[in-house]
Amino acid sequence: MESQYVVKITDKGQITLPKELRKAYDFQEGDYLLLFPQGEGLRAEKALVSPASRFKELAADTEKRFVGEGLQSSDVEEAVRWARLQK
Repeated sequence: MESQYVVKITDKGQITLPKELRKAYDFQEGDYLLLFPQGEGLRAEKALVSPASRFKELAADTEKRFVGEGLQSSDVEEAVRWARLQK
């Protein structure tokens, strides 16, 4: 495997990972990458959990807490309306 690769950034900010890298690091369509600034560049790592599945976990935990505290969806809606008026 080469030690450096050149990729082009499109007008939408997208890049294509070379096939050799996708194969070597088992990147699949739909995977998420974490990017970390490092000096003048970036370090990329495969995300172990997708943002969507992480959101579902957090939402389930929040819903469980609401049920445990006896909160209804109307209570949450009222709190959101109140918070929006506090600007």
